Parts: sequence; structure tokens; C-alpha cells
Amino acid sequence: MLVPKTPQARRSPGNFARRLALACAGVLMLAPLPAASAPAADEAPAEGEAATPSKPSKASAPAAAKGGAAASDGTRQTEAYGERLDALESEANALKDKIFRSKARLAVLRETVLAGAMAGQRVMLAHRNVMGAGFQLTKISYYLDGAPIRVIRDDSGSLDQQDEIVVFDGNLAAGRHVVGIELIYKGKGFGAFSYLRGYTFQASSKYDLDVSERGAMKVVSVGYERGNITTEMGDRPSVDWQTLTLDASGRPVKGAKSRASSAGGSAGGSAGGSAGASAGSSAASGKE
Repeated sequence: MLVPKTPQARRSPGNFARRLALACAGVLMLAPLPAASAPAADEAPAEGEAATPSKPSKASAPAAAKGGAAASDGTRQTEAYGERLDALESEANALKDKIFRSKARLAVLRETVLAGAMAGQRVMLAHRNVMGAGFQLTKISYYLDGAPIRVIRDDSGSLDQQDEIVVFDGNLAAGRHVVGIELIYKGKGFGAFSYLRGYTFQASSKYDLDVSERGAMKVVSVGYERGNITTEMGDRPSVDWQTLTLDASGRPVKGAKSRASSAGGSAGGSAGGSAGASAGSSAASGKE
């Protein structure tokens, strides 16, 4: 059975203190909580506590990594550009050196040509082919003072069909010069003489040329077949020389006597021996 509290019980100090405590607790519960403030970055650690390094946040770590990568890429690109520029500079210097040397050669050649054009006699060297039907001309080698000035080679037969070929036309210094020629023939035969196709023949000759200080002349080497049907094939290729005086337009002077050289005899003899040896070796290779 509940006994109602009397007014004295309600006014007792214990009840008043309890009510006051409950009211304070309710006020505290209804009041908003204050925001937690972050500790100061520069707050000194308490005495006796070891200072621990602060750990970088997860967001700052990738940013730092990207910055380092960008810096390294920039350095590499700069180095690559520097190497490329160095290589281009080296190539440019090499080209400048080549151009300088080419200009020097051209200057020397121009002086040589001008000196030759202003002094000496105009000399035209040509070869005339009157060889027999059993020989096909395949190579012409021309020499002046021991140095080759032109080499013509053709195995198709077009070289053999040309009657005359000009190999040199220019000025030569006054004095004595030596002109040399070497001719290579290939045998040409049909029917019973088809075996000649496996043979090669050679003829060579030299000619002493006296050049004056003015005027113009033409020296013609003539390749011909000497002997008759009883002459050995290796002894038939021969070379003869003819000299003609030319006018200012390069045409033979009318009434001027042409000078023929007797070098054909000696040339034919040496040509026959060498042709025989080369023919023998060609024949051996043909039999193989």
C-alpha cells in the first residue's frame, strides 16, 4: 500500500538536492556539444613524452610522387634535347668541312682547266673500228701519258657497230705525249666457225704525239684485221694510227697531208701473241 508523501517529506533537503541534480543533468543533455578542436601543430609535447614524427596523409603522398615523376621526366627530356642538338651540331660541322673541301677542289680544277684552255694545242683522240666480221669489239681502253682517260665496255654489240668514237677532245700542254690503246674482241662465227664465240682477242699499241703551242689536230687509232685467210686468228687484230690537222671549227684542213704511223706492225705482233694466249685460256674455259 502506497502512502502519499507528506509536505514535510517533500520539503526535506535530500529531495531538494536530488531534484537539483536531475535538473542540471537535463540541461547538460539538451545543450549542444562543443566541436573538438584539432591539436595545434606547433604544440610542444609533454615532458617525458618522445616526439613522434607526424605521418603524411594519404592524399599528400600521391601528389608528392607525381611531382617527383614530372620533375624526372622534364630532366630526361632536357638531356635528350641536349644530345640531339650536339649531334646536329656535329653533322653541320662535318657538312661545312665537306663543302669547304669541295670548293677547294673546284678552285684547283678550274685553274687547271683555264690554264690548259689558254695554252697548248687542241687535240682530239678518236678510235675507228674497221675490224673484220669474225671479231666483235667489246672494250676500248685509252691512256694518255700512262693514265687512263676513258674506258668503254659493251657486250651487247652496239659498240662494235659504231664506226668512230671520240674519246678525248681538249687542250694539251706543248711537248711530247704518249697515247696508248687496248682493244678487246670477242670471236664471232657461224656454222663450222661457231667455236670462235668462246675466244677473246686483244690488241694494244702506243703512239708518240708531239703537241705544239697552238693549232688543232686529230689523232685516230684504227682497229683493223691484217693478214689473209692463212693468218692465225690471234695474229689478225692490229692497230694503226693517223694524224690530221684541223681548222678552228674542228674540221680537217683541205690539202693537208695526213700522217700515218707504222706502229700498226709492232702493235699487231704483240697483239697477236697476247690474243693467242687469251684465246687458249678462253677455249679451255669454254670446254669446261
